[in-house]
Amino acid sequence: MEINSVSDFEAVLMSDFETLFGNCKRYKGVIRSLPEHLGVSNTSAVVEASFETGMNPEILYPVLHFHVTLAQKIDVSLVPGILSGLNDLNTAISAGAFPSFGCFGYYPPLGQIYLSYRMPINDEHFDTELKNVRYFLASLCEVLDLFADYILFLCDDPGHLTLDDYMRYLDAVTDLNDLEYRLDELEKILNRIPDENPKDSENGEKE
Repeated sequence: MEINSVSDFEAVLMSDFETLFGNCKRYKGVIRSLPEHLGVSNTSAVVEASFETGMNPEILYPVLHFHVTLAQKIDVSLVPGILSGLNDLNTAISAGAFPSFGCFGYYPPLGQIYLSYRMPINDEHFDTELKNVRYFLASLCEVLDLFADYILFLCDDPGHLTLDDYMRYLDAVTDLNDLEYRLDELEKILNRIPDENPKDSENGEKE
């Protein structure tokens, strides 16, 4: 379908969420999915996306904000160790061995561990921007599947398993340093999303 507006973009994005995560709803402008069976532990997460007006209210530029909730109601006594583990994880995805998008954090009011990423969207080139969003979503699927177990380990006992230990475990099950392999796996996820998705303005409008 031809994308001429933010509403069109959201409709296609909802269809992509449905394809990748198996479910999708929209409530008060927020698109939400609940991917399951992540990692070896078959855990789940909450993946949300919503359009924002941008950083400067005087210059309206649409920004698509992705927010993933990975755990909640964290025991306060575990927070220092969890923050240290999340810092290690952020280093791995921003400047280390596993480049990816966004960053992990801890939100004290709700005791949540989250991943957040904001992507500026050029509303004069929606088709091109959709390709970028789909690339991010494919990367997000890989990140969630690989590191959901590590987040659970952090919540259970932050000092028991370091990120280095976990990365060695991942190396034992798949060679993350093999760029060709990683690109092949990423391509498989991208291929799960059709080039064109039918617009369904009613899907997920009700909570």
